[in-house]
Amino acid sequence: MCLGIPAQLVAGETGHPDLARVDMGGVTRVINMGLLDDPLGPGDWVLVHMGFALQAMTAAEAQDALDALGAERAAEDREAEDREAEDREAEDREAAGGIR
Repeated sequence: MCLGIPAQLVAGETGHPDLARVDMGGVTRVINMGLLDDPLGPGDWVLVHMGFALQAMTAAEAQDALDALGAERAAEDREAEDREAEDREAEDREAAGGIR
């Protein structure tokens, strides 16, 4: 499975016509735009995988994807918290005199 991340193009010189600066989750990165047919500019959204823009996106598509990624992250965080709670309970049982 491949994971593409939405990123918004921002202004800024990169020194190469195939490269562009994007804002990806608050971090500015340089990506390769060479796979896209149509020229894009600051404010446009792209789907990025492994540093390459794979396709242009609308702002609504980008927001939907970011919301889905946020929901996935929240689910992973809940699972991690549940595992940590189970580990603490097991440690407490062991400290109290063994596993029951």
